[in-house]
Amino acid sequence: MRTRSGIVALLVVSLLAVYSCKSVETTSAMLHNEHGNYPKAIEMSKLAIEKNPLDAEAHFQLGIAYSYTGEMKGAYAEFMKAAELNPKKIADAETNIKSNWARHFNQGLSEFQTENMAGAAHEFELTTQADPRQVKGWLNLAKVYYAMSDNDTTYLVHAYETIDTLIAKTTEQDEEYANVLALSGQVMVRRGERDKAVTIFEKLLLDDPANYEVVEVVGGDFLAKRDWENGALFLQMAVEGRKKTNSENFATYYDLGVAYFNAKNCTQAIEAYQSALDIEPENKAGNYSILLSYYQCELYDDAIVQGQQYTDKWGDDPNGWRILSLAYSKKGMKLKAEDAARKFQELSQ
Repeated sequence: MRTRSGIVALLVVSLLAVYSCKSVETTSAMLHNEHGNYPKAIEMSKLAIEKNPLDAEAHFQLGIAYSYTGEMKGAYAEFMKAAELNPKKIADAETNIKSNWARHFNQGLSEFQTENMAGAAHEFELTTQADPRQVKGWLNLAKVYYAMSDNDTTYLVHAYETIDTLIAKTTEQDEEYANVLALSGQVMVRRGERDKAVTIFEKLLLDDPANYEVVEVVGGDFLAKRDWENGALFLQMAVEGRKKTNSENFATYYDLGVAYFNAKNCTQAIEAYQSALDIEPENKAGNYSILLSYYQCELYDDAIVQGQQYTDKWGDDPNGWRILSLAYSKKGMKLKAEDAARKFQELSQ
């Protein structure tokens, strides 16, 4: 019993030692935080700070209370102030800041994965407030704003502002550097600053040609939106990056061909399709696309040669016979045109 009594006495003395050097208001704030009465903790912390603005513990307790009431901007400011006033508080302040950031960041990812964009935007907003130093929070907030702008253009302003903040905070040493540049390029094109976007991507590829994948994604996004000119611009940059890293592939050249073809630049479309076929000569889509491009470019002799080869390999495709028939007609080859047209009609039934 004496031993237990001694331990209890020591604990009491220890607690008294902790609280005795604090103001009554600061001590009250600590107790209210421990019991989960955060509004009261905020009230008492503010009273303590009013009496003594240099009270690091009061600032720290206010940061804790703000953390639990969703006031992330206030929590960050108070933790930083506590660390500034008392270096011994730095570790605890950083731990709490990281905890707040991670909680809202993970919740933002969860909302994004369930396609609740409004919820994701709210959580990532809180993430940037919880620790405005972290690039990843700003990057994800910008991504969400940009995605939301597809259905509501009012979010473009938010996306622009967030991107500007993001660029100012990001250095080349940041692990998200390439992703930041990729998104920045997309937003700048949308904002009408295509030349600035091109400069950014050129720098990205100059730093490391292997970043072609980032530029390729941007080009693909424009392609999906049927923005053919911008799609071609960035896919061409991606192709150049692939060449430098010996990473050329069929898909990128083919997408580039699609972009050029729809942008009415059929000569470059043919070049892109031919490069794709150099990699996969037996690809049906590639062979048909270059056939169509020859015809659209009024290269009827080439269209006939390609059309004959295409129908030899894929004779069950009516579209091949249709283009071949049209090319024959353009060259005045009436009988062959009629035969090809008849084949087209048979297969189309």
